[in-house]
Amino acid sequence: MKIFKIVYFHIYNSYYKDGYYSNDIPHLTAFGIVGCSLAGLVLFAIALINHLVNEDRLSKPIVYLACVIALFAAFLLLFNKRKYNQIYEEMKDSKYDSKIFKFFAWMFILLGFAVMPLYSYLFNRVEN
Repeated sequence: MKIFKIVYFHIYNSYYKDGYYSNDIPHLTAFGIVGCSLAGLVLFAIALINHLVNEDRLSKPIVYLACVIALFAAFLLLFNKRKYNQIYEEMKDSKYDSKIFKFFAWMFILLGFAVMPLYSYLFNRVEN
């Protein structure tokens, strides 16, 4: 759970600089980015396990259900009851507020979005 807080903090902090932000709702933007990335990673993991066990593709209802569950989990972890303020205050000026953690946070986000086309390529190709 700590890794999601660290990732969320760095994404949130990219939009929310010292209490100032312009033309944006940083906690909602960060939640959307982290939630969609998490949903992509969860979906890819489920699809990979299913493919290794059953050698079959996931059905559409399972794909939708996995994405909704991942987004709901991200909501509960990061957004519910204004937890984004608690996360920001907890992580600000801590050992996790460094450039190396920021780099890995963005790599985690990029990985979450990169597995979506990989999922499409691996599991939706037409066999000749």
